[in-house]
Amino acid sequence: MRPSSEEFLEIFQIDTTFVKEAAVYLKIVPTLLALQHEQGFDGEDELIDVFCRCYNARVSLDPSVEKVDQDGVMLFENLKLAGYVTADRRKGFDREQARFVLQKLALFHAIPIALRYLKPDVFEAGIHKYLVKIDIDAGLSPETLRQMMDVFRQDIVRTGVERGLAERAQAKINECHRRQAQLISDQLTVYCTMLHNDLWVNNMMIKYDATGKKPCSLKFVDFQLIQMDSLVRDVIFFIITSVNDPELETQLDGYFEYYFQQLAANMARLQFPTPGDFTLESFREEIDRVAPFELYHIVSMLRVVLARKESIPDQSEQDAALFFNDNLVEEDYYRRLEVTLRIYNQRGWI
Repeated sequence: MRPSSEEFLEIFQIDTTFVKEAAVYLKIVPTLLALQHEQGFDGEDELIDVFCRCYNARVSLDPSVEKVDQDGVMLFENLKLAGYVTADRRKGFDREQARFVLQKLALFHAIPIALRYLKPDVFEAGIHKYLVKIDIDAGLSPETLRQMMDVFRQDIVRTGVERGLAERAQAKINECHRRQAQLISDQLTVYCTMLHNDLWVNNMMIKYDATGKKPCSLKFVDFQLIQMDSLVRDVIFFIITSVNDPELETQLDGYFEYYFQQLAANMARLQFPTPGDFTLESFREEIDRVAPFELYHIVSMLRVVLARKESIPDQSEQDAALFFNDNLVEEDYYRRLEVTLRIYNQRGWI
């Protein structure tokens, strides 16, 4: 159901985000599956399966009402009863789990790309019309936004990175925020598709095999922020916020290359008309072009991902300013932020 807090209704822009999420299950999923069936995907293990079952949705009990009211509801299957679990956000995913997520994410991205080229009218009516870009910070007060930026500046200094890097990072964060507020989209390339746009540990549920160690099924949840942009955003946001790899700085290319292999194989399987457009070289160029503008999103989420568990009750609605309290985070947050800044610096993204 929609949040009960008036502040959260405004922060989450519920009239847009609730409708986007309902559209994923009632409109977009059938469109994706239809293309797969047409392109010869016939086995259950081939069809996209990262969506849980949604029985139905409504914005109100009054059929004449178009805005979401207190009777707005979406009814889903209970994934916990089906054996799915959420990972510990502070621990994140190991390499095997991360590769499993990237494999599923590649298909999630591939089908809309294929549809955009093979059936542009179907893509427009069945997917693109629901990918309305919003400024997720539009519901925050100017004071909260100012406080956020001050905290990010202090956090970057506290990581101990050299002054020039700290200043460049802050400038890039400010630039990202301006672009977000102006609803600026990424350059349209073959790598533009439907994004989840909030793909971190808590927005995924995994089912494991009988050993309890090997992942065998995955569901993405919380699709309120779907939009059309470069798939690089989902990939790098997921890796930096949710993959717990002590060698991430040296292994990052390995994750990118694994994802790309999956994406390219999916594009060929979907009979994309010019599969040669997808090359590792063009993908790396896309990463270098787009990754710089995902920094603000990553940095703002790291505080939530690595917040001390006892400081944020998992199931409660909290004041937005709570997430920028210094007592919320510990040393692992500052180390992850430092690694993020080093990665961005080494790769020339800031």
